[in-house]
Amino acid sequence: MRRVYALLGVARRYGATRVNEVCAIALAAEMLDVRRLKRMLEQAATPSATAPPAPLPAARFLRPASQYALPLAKREPPSKKGDDAQ
Repeated sequence: MRRVYALLGVARRYGATRVNEVCAIALAAEMLDVRRLKRMLEQAATPSATAPPAPLPAARFLRPASQYALPLAKREPPSKKGDDAQ
């Protein structure tokens, strides 16, 4: 009987529709514990209470590509060993 009263208390607190949805998920997983059912309801976010976070602007932390480019050192073309002797 304690499980029945606990389940009635959970239904009173969270509403019958939410409890029915979570009960269907719990029964599909063969979970029969009212404490776990209550924990599932506590951890589940209500769709109306939670708004999606605002996305950050895409280029807020980006730098231009010129800041990442390494300066290239000018190299002299390698001379042929035979050309210097003449």
